[in-house]
Amino acid sequence: MSRNSKIPQDRRNEFIEAARGLFNEKGFENTSVDDIVERMGVAKGLFYYYFDSKEEVLEILYGRLQGEIESAITGAMEKKGLNAMERFNELMTAKREVTCRSSTLMAYFKRERNKALQLSMEKRALITMTGAMEEIVRQGVSEGIFDTDHPRQTAIAILSMAQGLSTDLPETRTREEIQEHFQVLRTLTERVLGMKPGSFVFNDRLLPPEFCKN
Repeated sequence: MSRNSKIPQDRRNEFIEAARGLFNEKGFENTSVDDIVERMGVAKGLFYYYFDSKEEVLEILYGRLQGEIESAITGAMEKKGLNAMERFNELMTAKREVTCRSSTLMAYFKRERNKALQLSMEKRALITMTGAMEEIVRQGVSEGIFDTDHPRQTAIAILSMAQGLSTDLPETRTREEIQEHFQVLRTLTERVLGMKPGSFVFNDRLLPPEFCKN
């Protein structure tokens, strides 16, 4: 039996959540094990009973963040009474709200030294998002909102455009640059979906995590 399977899971979770709060407040690199145990009000040795390092806690949080994003996507897709446009915005907003809660961690994953983690996260999210987006496209076609004969390929194209345009944004971006980004993405999305210009409306809450508090 592994070490972790022998320990009280609720206590271990308390450490993980304390670390999550500190990582988001101070950043991963500026948070020490001393900070974590001080917030917990316990001896430092107890941390090392549960974990080998704060990097191990980060890996756990990475997995949990992935799970939270996937749960948010599932929740958005299971909501009743939404048309395709409403479901699209619900899907994207739900995903964004999860990343907002862990915006500092997300920024850490995106740094060059963490490219492998970031690529892994994007690949896993893309798989989940593709299925959801395909379902939305099919719904929109049946409702007469979208006009495409290839729902899955269209879903992949939309997600690929969104990801590609995001990589072209400067690291330090203004709200105006973000809004221009969304305008371009809207125009391209309308063309891919066979919609009239100006008929695809992105929710303002879809701004990236750096604007979570705005």
